[in-house]
Amino acid sequence: MIPVMDLEAIGITYDQWMRACIQAESQAVESEDVLTIQRNAARHGRWDLVYNLSLIAGLETSVLIDANGEIQIDWGSPGRVPLRPPVGMMAPFRVWVHTHPGFQAYWSGTDKNSLAIAQGILSSALVLGAPGIKQSQNLGADCGNSISPEGPLQHWTEEDVVPWDRWYAERQNSPIEVMA
Repeated sequence: MIPVMDLEAIGITYDQWMRACIQAESQAVESEDVLTIQRNAARHGRWDLVYNLSLIAGLETSVLIDANGEIQIDWGSPGRVPLRPPVGMMAPFRVWVHTHPGFQAYWSGTDKNSLAIAQGILSSALVLGAPGIKQSQNLGADCGNSISPEGPLQHWTEEDVVPWDRWYAERQNSPIEVMA
């Protein structure tokens, strides 16, 4: 696990966090405690909390935030969670975040397929892994250093994994909320 700090800063108590962790450990990931923590964490860009719950559960999780700030949370298997926007969410989507619990942060074949399909309706994507966060921005045009030299993935930036501690240190002086 990565260290979890400043829960109170985003309105989460230690007791709420511990309840969610216990439920995640038993894979009760659709419980209100787990989903409430995930939604609150997503509103504040606290991907460390989302990742830790995924790691504790041993399951991949996906967070999709739409144009209106609505948050959709899905849980998958230990090795897969697809990008699955539900009916009623408003495109373009701001961000799709998903986890690779205990593994590298990289764009898997399933991830690349999801990014290719969502190229016209998704602004950015993050994959959360053990070493840190890998981000990609959809620039909508050839971006030079892209995931692929051709096809829809040429519009997605290929960025290095940013270690967890550096990710938050770089964002200390600016708001971390993804909900403008």
